[in-house]
Amino acid sequence: MNDPRPRHSALGIAALVVSLVALVVFAVTAHVAHLPRHAGMHEVPVAVLVMLFVGLGVTVVGLLLGIGSALQHQRRRVTGVLALGLAITLLWAQASLGSWVHQQWQDAHPSVDGS
Repeated sequence: MNDPRPRHSALGIAALVVSLVALVVFAVTAHVAHLPRHAGMHEVPVAVLVMLFVGLGVTVVGLLLGIGSALQHQRRRVTGVLALGLAITLLWAQASLGSWVHQQWQDAHPSVDGS
């Protein structure tokens, strides 16, 4: 009755849960950023910036947990690798959203000297 297969890594499961929380935070942030009152960028979108940085922090935690899980021996690494892939994808998506917010801000507030 002894199961020879290694158990799932608790660290990997935690990494996946944290990465999924980061995904939800990113989805909410992207939704709020695209609301008409924020997309126009008439005032500083503080809520979007705070949510973007919180999401970035949660994603980095998920990334670090995923790396730790992938380095564990004698444990299944599937959840850690999934969390790692999701965290890396979210980092790219958050950078893209941040770039979009910055571009929207520049378009709404052109500089006077043209630079």
